Amino acid sequence: MVQGTLGYLDPEYYTTGLLNEKSDVYSFGVVLMELLSGQKALCFERPQASKHLVSYFVSATEENRLHEIIDDQVLNEDNLKEIQEAARIAAECTRLMGKERPRMKEVAVELETLSVKTTKHNWSDQYREENLHLLGSNIVSSQGDTNSRGYDSVKNVALLDIEAGR
Repeated sequence: MVQGTLGYLDPEYYTTGLLNEKSDVYSFGVVLMELLSGQKALCFERPQASKHLVSYFVSATEENRLHEIIDDQVLNEDNLKEIQEAARIAAECTRLMGKERPRMKEVAVELETLSVKTTKHNWSDQYREENLHLLGSNIVSSQGDTNSRGYDSVKNVALLDIEAGR
């Protein structure tokens, strides 16, 4: 027997009575929308047009109004592109027709790629002014500055020439 919570259940289930692998993708998309917006999947206190988070979220995404729906604790000027990409993924996951939704493996790969983009910041670029003060001019930037011995791209660190140390 199928059990599900209103707002998370695949809309195709209501017409076919069947669930499939894309039904889980739909539910995941709803959860992703909740995380991005800080809102519940279904809320009867919201205006009629936005009672269902999915329709409200998708229309905000399509009309470039994400700033209206994304939680202030999530969105900032540094992560706007990543939030837009995550919103696009969530919208794709919640397409009405299951055959138009990505497979969960594809969603996982896209989110992993997005995660790598957001977490792979070079410390020397992020805190350039502090590093110049602490290390002098011998730091390496991911933009290709090579004032030091080099850059270890595997470890994502600058190799500093410290022979002149104590």
